[in-house]
Amino acid sequence: MVAASRGTSGSVSEDASPEGDRLLSLIEQGHEYFRRAEYARCLGTLGEARGLREEHPDTARLVNAEGNAYNKLGQDEKALELYLKALAVREKALGAEHPDVARSLSNCGIARQKLGRFNEAIKDHQRAISIAENSRTQGPEHPDVARSLCDLADVYDECGECGKALQSYRRALSVQTSTLGDGHPDVARALVGLGNVHMRRASYSYARELYERGLEIQEQTLGRAHPVTATSLSNLGLACGKLGDLHKARQLHEQALAAQQKVYGRNHPDVARTLSHLGQAHMSLGDIAKAQECHEEARLIREESLGIQHLDTAYSLGCLGAVHCATQDHSKAMQYYHTALAITEAVLGPESLAAAVAAHNLGRCLVSLGEHDMGSRHLHRALATIQASESSGPGRHPFLGLAQESLERCEQALRAKEQPAGGYPSA
Repeated sequence: MVAASRGTSGSVSEDASPEGDRLLSLIEQGHEYFRRAEYARCLGTLGEARGLREEHPDTARLVNAEGNAYNKLGQDEKALELYLKALAVREKALGAEHPDVARSLSNCGIARQKLGRFNEAIKDHQRAISIAENSRTQGPEHPDVARSLCDLADVYDECGECGKALQSYRRALSVQTSTLGDGHPDVARALVGLGNVHMRRASYSYARELYERGLEIQEQTLGRAHPVTATSLSNLGLACGKLGDLHKARQLHEQALAAQQKVYGRNHPDVARTLSHLGQAHMSLGDIAKAQECHEEARLIREESLGIQHLDTAYSLGCLGAVHCATQDHSKAMQYYHTALAITEAVLGPESLAAAVAAHNLGRCLVSLGEHDMGSRHLHRALATIQASESSGPGRHPFLGLAQESLERCEQALRAKEQPAGGYPSA
């Protein structure tokens, strides 16, 4: 889960002139549009405000706010461009260790994560945490530290580093509950993040509990129609699906999709994510045609908005590979799996857990095509990576059993091929 960027609101410099009053009014109006998830209107209002103060120190705040709106609209390259501009202005005007610099760094990290630039994102968040922890006005127990810890945990989670993600989310949750109270949206965010990690570790019942707790807070504070609430609805749908409540899962994904499309339109990365989840629900219910339709639409959105080499695009390709495996079109499935593996290795590296899962999928497909030797190599590699992750992760990885089973079946097929026609072992 990628965080919502922050820093939209804030005071402006004292100015009693009519122009200053107009500027303040526009900023407040822009913030209200952002809060209501009306991001296009937010951009128009903030653009007008920035036109009044192009060379003023408040420009950094306005540029940052515009970046937030572009971030929400899925235009991540544009968001990062604006965040970097705001960061440069703040570092020059305020110094490298100012809390506003830390906020700009956090936003840069969020944008870089969405663009698949995970190492850079981790460095941004670590620097933001260090600045906030050492600030005289903040310190280790400040809510801004907790938000940056959640930002960092989001990146670790997406990279498959579940132990580091859990550590950061738990510390963030402790700070948030003690400083903000149990019903704050930031607490919900940490709960949902913890749910995401437990989903990766196959603790589906506990993940569902965490999602339900986070969703209750979001519905009360943000509203049922808010896109952040919609994302949590879809996450809850994933947990329900894993627990066998397939019709409930499909219903939750459909509700989330309707809310997101109302705010973002049909071509936003969050819409693609929920379409993928809905496709999984259709697959589990046996409706392969609808599953393929959802995954294909998600792939097209991701290729257009994120690029062909993005990790989310690779995920959609893997889902389409599964669809074609289900229809016994293993040659087509192999093409999707091969491309998904290449993208995942390029983004996360060949030793990542995501690459292991992609290698496993390709290996099984190759075995189905009779390419047992090549399939075995991919399956051995996948199993070795997953087993190596067991020492650093909390509990058994959900893919371990499947990887072991797939490799055993492949080796059984290889042994059968090596036996002579009469069935006797070779000498």
